[in-house]
Amino acid sequence: MAKLRDAGRHIAGRCADLGLFVRAYIRVGHVDLRLRAYGFQGVMQRVERRIVSEGTTVHARDVRRARRYARRIETAARLHFVRARCLHRSLALHEWLREEGLPSELRIGVRKQGGELKAHAWVELGQHVVTEAAVIGFAPLGRAAIEGDASDSGLRWACQPVDR
Repeated sequence: MAKLRDAGRHIAGRCADLGLFVRAYIRVGHVDLRLRAYGFQGVMQRVERRIVSEGTTVHARDVRRARRYARRIETAARLHFVRARCLHRSLALHEWLREEGLPSELRIGVRKQGGELKAHAWVELGQHVVTEAAVIGFAPLGRAAIEGDASDSGLRWACQPVDR
């Protein structure tokens, strides 16, 4: 009986992961379409309309859930026909977390590398980087600095589309 119960949990977990993957795949494509149609500013205005109360407490389970979503977005981006850069992936995750009432923050950072100014986007939840650890060396821009159109700023994005 215990083996049957364990098998049932395993199958249920796989189905849940597949559902998250499908949601992530759709989000990545949707973000790409909106970036093309409305630009970074337009997409951010829509995402930021989702007000999350400042006093919202972020628990360890919220960070684990956010990282799980981020992993599904990474997988979906790898298999997607859209060449999803860190901005696509981060916007998709930021919007997803905001829809669930979590106070995520989209961060865009810059660094100088070989004479070029490089940019990178990531998501933080309660002081935890939930998208990836490759943010070392990037100086986060303030909110006022990213209110312009970050997608057309002339910066070279340090993050390439994920390998296929």
